[in-house]
Amino acid sequence: MNKITHKIKAFTLTEMMVVIVISAIVVGLAFTVLGIVQNNMRSIENNYDYQSKIQSLEVALTIDFNRYPVAQWNPKDNTLILSSPIQKRMYTFSSDSITNDIDSFTLKTKKISYYFEGEEVSAGNIDAIKLTFNNTTDLHRIFVYKHNDPTIHF
Repeated sequence: MNKITHKIKAFTLTEMMVVIVISAIVVGLAFTVLGIVQNNMRSIENNYDYQSKIQSLEVALTIDFNRYPVAQWNPKDNTLILSSPIQKRMYTFSSDSITNDIDSFTLKTKKISYYFEGEEVSAGNIDAIKLTFNNTTDLHRIFVYKHNDPTIHF
């Protein structure tokens, strides 16, 4: 009887284990990179939302400053009242938000300055406002002004 042995072509157990280990390392790196990308995307989204809120507030203040001829700051109530003979708009400043009759802006302000005819004031009539926000550089600030009615001097 003639025994013929045929070798079956296959991978050895060691080769299979090496492939599995290398695959596990590649998959681990892929998940790590995916986590980093997700964190960066979340951070970008939060920054975009924050900047959008700042821009929305700037637009609202600019429109209202130019719509109403009188702007008065009341430091006791932390309110900015913009008025005309037929209507008025009131902004309320709190530690973590700025609200008006229509909108609410969840923004923490670092510093708020009020101006009248180029001089900083602490109460009364104003014609400009400068807002600096937390979590931003000093380059990201709002400065809104209006042209004064000449009759305020009479």
